[in-house]
Amino acid sequence: MNKPVMYLLAGNGSSARWWDDVLEHFQRYEVIPLELPGFGANPAPPCEDLPAYAEALLGATVKGRAIMAVGVSALLVLHALQRRPGHFSRSVLLAPVGAFLWQRRLPALMSPMPIRKTIHWLLAHRPTLFAGKFSRHTWSAAQYRRMGEGYARCRAFVPYWDLLRADTALPLLEWIKDPVELVWGDQDGVLGIEQAAAWSAILARADLTISLKPGWGHYPWIDAPAEFAEWLESGAPGFVAHTKGGRLRLAELAGQPVPTALSLHDADDGRLPTLLASQPEALWAVRSSSYGEDQADSANAGLSTTYLRVPAVDVAERVSALCSAGVEEVVVQRFITPVLSGIAFVRHLAVELEWVEGHLEALADGQASPERAVISRLGEGWSSGAFATAHGLHQEQLWDFLQGVLRVFHYVPGDVEWAWDGQQLWLLQYRPISDYGWRRHLTAANIAEILPPQPSRFVEYGQRRAAASIPAIMARWDARVLQDNEPFTAVFGGASYINNDLFLARLADWGIAASRYAGEVGGATPYLPWRPARLLRSLPVFMRMQRQARGHLPTLERQLQRFDRELATLSRQGADGQQLADWFTRFYVFVVQGNLCIATALASSGGDALGRPPTAYDDLHDCPHRLPWETDPGTPRPALSDLPLQAFPHWPLRVRLAHAAGLPGLRGYYLQVREWYRDNLMRVFFRLHHAMPQAEREHWFAPHPDIRSRAGSFWQDGREGSEQAAGFMIYPGQVQGILGRDILLEDTLDPGRHAHYQAARAVIARMGGRLSHGSTLLRELRKPSAVLPQVDMTWVGREVVYADGELRLVTP
Repeated sequence: MNKPVMYLLAGNGSSARWWDDVLEHFQRYEVIPLELPGFGANPAPPCEDLPAYAEALLGATVKGRAIMAVGVSALLVLHALQRRPGHFSRSVLLAPVGAFLWQRRLPALMSPMPIRKTIHWLLAHRPTLFAGKFSRHTWSAAQYRRMGEGYARCRAFVPYWDLLRADTALPLLEWIKDPVELVWGDQDGVLGIEQAAAWSAILARADLTISLKPGWGHYPWIDAPAEFAEWLESGAPGFVAHTKGGRLRLAELAGQPVPTALSLHDADDGRLPTLLASQPEALWAVRSSSYGEDQADSANAGLSTTYLRVPAVDVAERVSALCSAGVEEVVVQRFITPVLSGIAFVRHLAVELEWVEGHLEALADGQASPERAVISRLGEGWSSGAFATAHGLHQEQLWDFLQGVLRVFHYVPGDVEWAWDGQQLWLLQYRPISDYGWRRHLTAANIAEILPPQPSRFVEYGQRRAAASIPAIMARWDARVLQDNEPFTAVFGGASYINNDLFLARLADWGIAASRYAGEVGGATPYLPWRPARLLRSLPVFMRMQRQARGHLPTLERQLQRFDRELATLSRQGADGQQLADWFTRFYVFVVQGNLCIATALASSGGDALGRPPTAYDDLHDCPHRLPWETDPGTPRPALSDLPLQAFPHWPLRVRLAHAAGLPGLRGYYLQVREWYRDNLMRVFFRLHHAMPQAEREHWFAPHPDIRSRAGSFWQDGREGSEQAAGFMIYPGQVQGILGRDILLEDTLDPGRHAHYQAARAVIARMGGRLSHGSTLLRELRKPSAVLPQVDMTWVGREVVYADGELRLVTP
């Protein structure tokens, strides 16, 4: 009888021989050590990025087999699962790398190339110098020599540190739904068990279990090979991470003040009497911890009864009652008698509080009305009320406690139940927030220019899934964006809008007035003043931002070509709508990240002294891929035709040198890149539209049921913004005609309507920004135009004069 196959994949520097000690101990599995490109005896060169390594891993493995992976290779398994769900029948990951990368010391230490090469040489030729890092056990000379040989043969070790970045490590992993088994050793000197809580938040939708192994280090298959193989083959389950009890245990392991608790599956668990006997005078809370409660996409809280102030003698009976009601897991937790307690909806930028005197049950039962406050880092516009000092608890104390809980769970916004007993704060529960109307500032500006008010299901699917991953690229110049953990778009009334908080948080930290942002993208924002001291401190950030954004532009062509090849492969293989939608999600992350880097390069371009070369808008006569609402792949297209991607614009030597040196005067050339990029994206969208199977178009290309009904800017909790968007001239000129016919009046500027703009005498938009694609198009067309938010709608159909950014009615 054939044994099931399990692949073995060690981390950076590894070779297949690192597994030699453990191979003979496997009985149930046929194990196959893997070597990816650039590792061990694999002759292929190192891959260019993590997605390429994920594809290499998928290509080297057969669907339906199990895998055990370690460290950075464990991260590759997750990337592979994100691309191809269900590829591995079992995924066991030991101490995965990827959480808190921007805060860890080792990646920063290995950033300079000389240090990296020196460490690589020492690992290869003097591995015993790192014996304490490898293990707390003393290995044999042969084992150290084998480790050194692995590092010596690993051509990927040095470049891998450039691939493993905070902005590339975790995109879209929150959408993995496969079973994943994480395991940590409590003696791991590389990655400690406190990271387990972070991974429970990162893998928010995975069927996730976690095992904590006493005595294990980072290389248990070398330290104790027989025990390691036996555990791996036993399939011994860890604890379920995504439950009330699971998250409390993870928080406690990460150092949070959690009242003594135990998760049980039945009242006969032998650990229960021991727990109760350890605190004989205590009262207890007995609560359900069902697998369907408190999930990333559905709260389902309060499905079962919660018992409070339960004496020890009655605890087992209460546990039995909950288990009999169908609860999969029950939490028994020492009851805290609070003088204050509350619920906090916590994100890094703000905390929204509700609290009552005494226990939270008074709030849950409707016996008390809570006090409320919103405390924000951004300023008065985002805040309301305050937490007044009570029973010795200060607002700063509570803020620090809640932010500490948030950090443990990798800054993923959460709903935190807390209690203050007069001496200290206690964490009673953390759960992900599935639906909450934050005091977050949203806008339809920019998004209304490229997507219809009711986009297709297809584009809305990709947009929502990509939203949390897109901002990571901004960490290349300011890692604080990863702590903010703000999505690129947020949902209001079932529709997606741009999340202003993502960008305004950076401006607030940099000391830049919000009006600059509003003018670039359109709309209006709450008040953020200039802060000269912060501005000066941020100069190194600006220099890094300019360097990183400019450096990203030449990479766009290669990545576009790779995505185009992937789409062609999917099309040849007859991919279904779901596969195309998942591919589009990854593509959407790339698309918007590219646009963010181009916009950043434009913002620091310093004028167009070096010239204004023509853009893609210079020739739009035979372009079936350019049409109204062209950014939605669900928009009907003409028949399929051959539209190859266009090469990156050729720049004169002086421009290339200025670009590399970070000199000003390149605005015209960066605009050229932006419109080249957009035109190529529309070529890909054209092919994507035709790749969708005809039978599935009715579903995926149908309008999303929720309409983007809000114009301008507003708060996510539904309140209108009081700020007024500013108008500006796009292109000068003076024309006269009927408003709405000769002089077009648009809600937003859609570059796909270029034919209409060419035919009009002038174009007026009620919303838009200076850097929008529509504004660029109108400048290229040299069409008299402006953004004027306050046009009197009674003028439509009447004769008006447009003159250099002003509109006036022609009186009879």
